[in-house]
Amino acid sequence: MKYYRNYKAKKFKFPRRLVFVLVFALAITTLTLLLGNYLKRRLEEAPIDTSEVSSVETTDGSATLDTTPKVPHNEALLDVSAGFLDLSGCTDTAEMQSRVQALKTAGYNAFSFVATDGDGRLTYASPAAQQLSRLPGKETLISLDMLTGAVTYAREIGLRASAVFEAESGQVQTDCAIAEELAGAGFDELLIRGFESYETLDNGSIETMLSYVRSLRERAPMDIGVCLSGAVYTAAQYAPYIEKLFLETEFLAIDLTAANAEDAAAAAQRLQGSFTAYLLRAVLDGSNPENSAAVQAVLSEENIRSLLYVSAPPAEDTTAQE
Repeated sequence: MKYYRNYKAKKFKFPRRLVFVLVFALAITTLTLLLGNYLKRRLEEAPIDTSEVSSVETTDGSATLDTTPKVPHNEALLDVSAGFLDLSGCTDTAEMQSRVQALKTAGYNAFSFVATDGDGRLTYASPAAQQLSRLPGKETLISLDMLTGAVTYAREIGLRASAVFEAESGQVQTDCAIAEELAGAGFDELLIRGFESYETLDNGSIETMLSYVRSLRERAPMDIGVCLSGAVYTAAQYAPYIEKLFLETEFLAIDLTAANAEDAAAAAQRLQGSFTAYLLRAVLDGSNPENSAAVQAVLSEENIRSLLYVSAPPAEDTTAQE
């Protein structure tokens, strides 16, 4: 006969340690959700700072906060149309006013005065430059008083005054003195040329330009613009550098002095957004009347009104020949 032991099933006991872990995890999860909801409400109720913040890359590749004050921009600069004012040989106030008035009659709302010639020499007798160089100014140059009078008269008839000169390497002190003198003469803005030779942009080239602009700004309370070549505007990789330059200038300009109508049309169509975004000024050569008229016509067709001439056809010699 077989005997069987009575079998009694053991009761399952839930481990106390597991219970503790589950309760603790549930408590942590609940507290996390409560804290998250609280912080979310605080963030939604907090005022939002919409000011621009940018960073610059250092030499070791790290990013640091750029605290340089940004320049406010006036969209009215998109409508500046500056004709070239030639004051060479002008010694009479009435003649000076006649030349200024002629630009307004021609439909311009501003005049440009190129303070340096193609060789970088001043086109007016600058007391500031004379003091620094200790050399007398040429008697054939127009006087600062005549130039100041032209700016004053231009304002009276509603014209903006734009001074143009080329940045000279190693001549920052002299350039700053001249810029201060031009500001004192009443000029509204200063367009810096000389950087059109930069076919590429990088941190070094932009810092060179910005250092120059900052030096001028310390001495000359004027709107400041920088002229660059068309090549850098059409290359997408240079956009961050152009943006950085624009943040510290009132406007930018594009060199179209060598452009014909076809070139100007292509640039206007391709850079339509840039003309608005950077308050871009088209810098033109007016020495060839036919080409100048064609270029201005295509820019007008593309609704580009901001332009500045740095030259004009030579005045006809009306002196009687014997």
